[in-house]
Amino acid sequence: MIEKGRISLWQFFVLVTGYLIGTSTLIVPVGPAKQDAWISYLLAGTLGLGAAYCYTALARRFPRETPVQYATRVLGRWPGTFCNLIFLWYALYLAALVLRNVIELYKMAILPQTPMVLVAGIFAGLAAYAIRIGIEIPARLSELLIPFVIAAILVLTALAEAVPGLAHWEALLPVMERGPLPVLRGVYPAFVFPFGEAVFFLMILPFLTEPRRNFPPFALAVTVATLLTTLVLVRNLIVLGPSETARINFPSLIAIQMINIGDFLQRLEPVIIFVWSFTILLKLTVVYYVFTLGTAQVFGLRDYRPLVLPAGLLITFLTMSLYENFSQMLIFAGRAFPFYFLPAYLFYPALLLLVAKIRKIKG
Repeated sequence: MIEKGRISLWQFFVLVTGYLIGTSTLIVPVGPAKQDAWISYLLAGTLGLGAAYCYTALARRFPRETPVQYATRVLGRWPGTFCNLIFLWYALYLAALVLRNVIELYKMAILPQTPMVLVAGIFAGLAAYAIRIGIEIPARLSELLIPFVIAAILVLTALAEAVPGLAHWEALLPVMERGPLPVLRGVYPAFVFPFGEAVFFLMILPFLTEPRRNFPPFALAVTVATLLTTLVLVRNLIVLGPSETARINFPSLIAIQMINIGDFLQRLEPVIIFVWSFTILLKLTVVYYVFTLGTAQVFGLRDYRPLVLPAGLLITFLTMSLYENFSQMLIFAGRAFPFYFLPAYLFYPALLLLVAKIRKIKG
């Protein structure tokens, strides 16, 4: 038994929404656009809709199969297997990167004296438990909590803007001071993180109750995530300013810490830390699940569950060994990751879709 669970279109929508706003609202890099970064994110969301259309078109062509299953039919046995292994490597790498994000958050803001490996083990263990039960559990948990997550982001943003003297809207001016080029330069990194990372939902789309109606919930999730991320970025810019937003590791956390209304409504960072903890755990669960399920399918296993524990140990090991510190990780994520990740989010699905249409192969 590989996976017999099914998720509804609504559950898929909240699952994708939580995945996209996971680490994106935690870090929200400003990039070369500076005070115009919010325009870059809106444009990146438009590209995200295009990517969602490509992914869902491929999934509709093979409605009950994952790309790992049909890649060998479309590309041939050895080329398909090679592409599958590369795709799964990116899933493994992204899982380690996401886990490192939450470790650094807890290390810097919550548990500075706690060993990193302990935090990594706890989050990896929670994700492993969810994966062993099946894809329906993360979907149902998202259905329960994502509405509260969205409400928390909206309320905290409104409170930050309501504090007297805290928000400075002039920080967004002048619009396009250096012309459109810096804005356009910021679009590609904003598209890859987080919208390009949604490529791993190719492995989950076959488990929808209505797989041929997959584009509307996907597109709606991309739209909601775009608006929320842009809203969070605007809040950070008007509270901290473009320079500080670009310099600080976790600008959203600092912006929330500055909320103080009447010396009564303050110290609200536990709320946003809960939001990030859940959404990052959700994102980790999705890519962790994709890696274990895909690996089982590559090797022809009847059940992916025996791979959950070894995969969790591997993810934890990579998390602790890939980067020496958080700054090194941010440099890689900002400068190299958009190009390093290119084969996973673009070449792999585009090649499968193009060759399948040329050869007229369907599921």
